[in-house]
Amino acid sequence: MPSPDAAARHTGAGVARRQAHHERMRDERAREAAAGEAELPPEDDAVEMASAVHVLDSVREVGPNYTLLRSKETKAKRRKRKREDAYTGSPQNSRHFADLA
Repeated sequence: MPSPDAAARHTGAGVARRQAHHERMRDERAREAAAGEAELPPEDDAVEMASAVHVLDSVREVGPNYTLLRSKETKAKRRKRKREDAYTGSPQNSRHFADLA
């Protein structure tokens, strides 16, 4: 039975290109570390604790982006109107009745 590693072995031109890229990146990181140019995260950007009250105050849900739009008619009224229109054959449904004629 072949080993599981054999089934996962990739072949083709892309493998060599990827390996060359990884070697270049590894060499670049080694050069930066040797020269002392490696970027370390600054201490100023450390995580700060904040109270939940402060965070929630800063994102208060007010203003035009948070107003709920009111429907001109409720869903129940709209469905009732459509049922009645379909039953009575109102002019709104004239296109449908024209197809039947």
